[in-house]
Amino acid sequence: MTNPWLEIAEADYVGHMSSEEVGQRHTLGIIFRDALRAFAPAHVLVLGCSSGNGFEHIDPGVTRHVTGIDINPAYLEVLTSRFPSPGLELSLVCVDLADYSLPPDRFDLIHAPLIFEYLDWERMFAAIVRALRPGGIVSVVIQRRSPSAPAISRTRYSSLRKLEPLFRFVEPDVLRARAAQERLRIEREFSVPLKQGKAFEVLYFRKPFSESGAGAP
Repeated sequence: MTNPWLEIAEADYVGHMSSEEVGQRHTLGIIFRDALRAFAPAHVLVLGCSSGNGFEHIDPGVTRHVTGIDINPAYLEVLTSRFPSPGLELSLVCVDLADYSLPPDRFDLIHAPLIFEYLDWERMFAAIVRALRPGGIVSVVIQRRSPSAPAISRTRYSSLRKLEPLFRFVEPDVLRARAAQERLRIEREFSVPLKQGKAFEVLYFRKPFSESGAGAP
């Protein structure tokens, strides 16, 4: 079966996320910007990078290498066209994350914006943690349930409804417990209110510097 993400045009996705009904695209960009500023990572991995929302906030004087992973090649083509001379090493990987082996001990920041809802995140979480350098951060953005709106908001971009069978809410308690199993500690957690009674939950988890989970290099 074809992954629904391959059937959604980049213009439809951007239009949907930027629409009056949803209004999430700008917010996601700001969340990424704030993570970059808070942790000043030299090596960054973005899971489900799409066409590079928030990449304009990357400071090449701080971040030397960015890896973006997405399943849709058209999204990556747009990203490349948006940042033809990024001033840093930009590696784009077109792959289904379920079939990809992340390199170990590589990244200072792994950013996962609204991607866990669309894959078996618990199965791959250990690999994500292994891909972090000691002291690195996993930045996760998940969508909270709304009492009045569906998970995929209704907009004129009807192609987004193809994602409905794929979407699964990620419960913050389950995410925290899974992170604790991997010896990660919560650096910070906060909520960002959205339209239609929705909200983002943003969680920063830090990998310990040592096997004991304490101390610094």
